[in-house]
Amino acid sequence: MQHPDDMIIFKLRSGNLREEREALFQIREQSFEMICAWICSNQGRRADAKDIYQEVITNLVQKIRSGEFVQKASLKTYNFSVARNLWLKELRKKTRHTPLDTFGDTFVCTTNLEQNIIRQERQARVHRHLDRLPQREREVLRLYYFERKKMSEIAALMGFKSEQVAKNIKCKAMKRLKVLMR
Repeated sequence: MQHPDDMIIFKLRSGNLREEREALFQIREQSFEMICAWICSNQGRRADAKDIYQEVITNLVQKIRSGEFVQKASLKTYNFSVARNLWLKELRKKTRHTPLDTFGDTFVCTTNLEQNIIRQERQARVHRHLDRLPQREREVLRLYYFERKKMSEIAALMGFKSEQVAKNIKCKAMKRLKVLMR
């Protein structure tokens, strides 16, 4: 008895329209839903999956008919692999940068004013609660988060015996700040 994939390949090479349709139906049964599920879980839609699947099948049939197709895996695995590569290529096209992207934040146009207001309110709230911390804790947090100093530098600047003392104060300050923020 022949392997099902061998039968499908044989039918696609046969030139018999009925057998070719049967083979294409069998391929669709074993591959399409898996390809569709993967594409839909990776930023795609069912319509995208249909387009990619069509490309996969066209490629497969052309390779089989021309004799270029060398089977190293099941047709299901082969089709999924080709579909995955095509979809990843499509995603890369969508994320390519335009020349304007090189200017970074120069052309930032905020479309969601509400998000900016919420972020500003949150920052103001954090600063209000920072002011309620003891001076030493507030200073460690300021140096670490706002001035991006290393713990060893903070320990030296503030005259602590070791870097661990600075870490302990930072940890204590963060716990206090979280309680205040609630």
